[in-house]
Amino acid sequence: MKESAVNKITRALALLFIGLTSAVALAEPIKVGFVDIPYLIEEAPQAQAASIRLEKEFAPRQDEIKSRKKDLDKLRQQLDDDDLNQGERLLVEREFNKTERRVKRDEQDFREELNIQKNEEFKQVRNTVLDAIAVFAKTNQYDLIISDGVLFANKRVDVTEQVLKQLQQSSGDN
Repeated sequence: MKESAVNKITRALALLFIGLTSAVALAEPIKVGFVDIPYLIEEAPQAQAASIRLEKEFAPRQDEIKSRKKDLDKLRQQLDDDDLNQGERLLVEREFNKTERRVKRDEQDFREELNIQKNEEFKQVRNTVLDAIAVFAKTNQYDLIISDGVLFANKRVDVTEQVLKQLQQSSGDN
């Protein structure tokens, strides 16, 4: 079940409040950080590599669709030609309609398969980003990392760029 934004914010604030009151009670400072997950997902080298992979994988099919669209344009031009007799016009119309249906079907299949593949790729990227945030937090001894639902985060607690650097370094290892 999806959690509403209000519930997420409330939960984050409650955790922050508990952490702050515990820290005050124990006289121990807590270390809090903020990360911009959408930014990380967009800028991570793993995301850029996934985009390039998808582009290469789907380029031949996209080129094929473009070629069929050119064929469709040629048929449309033939239909505009007044020199066609009734029989020729009928044949060209049938070929045009058949090609048009094929192009529409191919475009729809292409979009669906591309979206499915994109979702799979970026799910992996999101998991990589979340793992990197957890590793960063543990390595740098953060008590709390906050993300979605934050209305303001001071640059002092924004660790987004540091996590991005970690992602870039781990991308070079692959």
